[in-house]
Amino acid sequence: MESTLGGTVGLSQLLNVTFGSERPATRAREARLAVVALVSGLVLASIWGLAAGSSSVELAIADLYKVPMVILLSAITALPPGLLMLRISNAKLSAVELAGAFAISIFGGTLVLATLAPLVAIYYHTSTKAGVPLALGSVFVSLATASMLFTRAVARRLGEHKSGSLFAVVVLVAIFLAALLQFVALASPIIGVHGTTFELGLDGLHR
Repeated sequence: MESTLGGTVGLSQLLNVTFGSERPATRAREARLAVVALVSGLVLASIWGLAAGSSSVELAIADLYKVPMVILLSAITALPPGLLMLRISNAKLSAVELAGAFAISIFGGTLVLATLAPLVAIYYHTSTKAGVPLALGSVFVSLATASMLFTRAVARRLGEHKSGSLFAVVVLVAIFLAALLQFVALASPIIGVHGTTFELGLDGLHR
């Protein structure tokens, strides 16, 4: 996995930055890592989409693009308010650093999805009851992982000046989740041929 945007970004470096053993040396490096992380995350999301839709050939093919599309649109929706809150709170973090940490967290979350994708596919085809709950569970684990990685990445970039930036993180994550819920509803079905309650958007949560 390489990038030629002014240098080389390898998979090992991306993993090291994602899981905290390394930090981007410059903002230019941060930007390159963000691009590679986001593109890689969308590819990983499509792998999970293939598994989540494996109950039918048509759904599996559709999920190859629907799942990455939902993640990308949710990220595009959440990032501007997060950046605005960063400026309003006069936080000691640049826009590039916040966007970079966000992209890295998306990569980490989708890596969890891709890792669990084979298990999701196996249960879809061997259990009539466990396939859908397992797919939903993998989504929740992925979101929790991404949120944790995002918070940690921002905290590492800030040192002792955390308050304003962490508030921007909370806003960005909240808007991302809210947008994700509704984009999932628009793209439904994703999990199983009939979808799930969570694929009805906010209205489905009140049923």
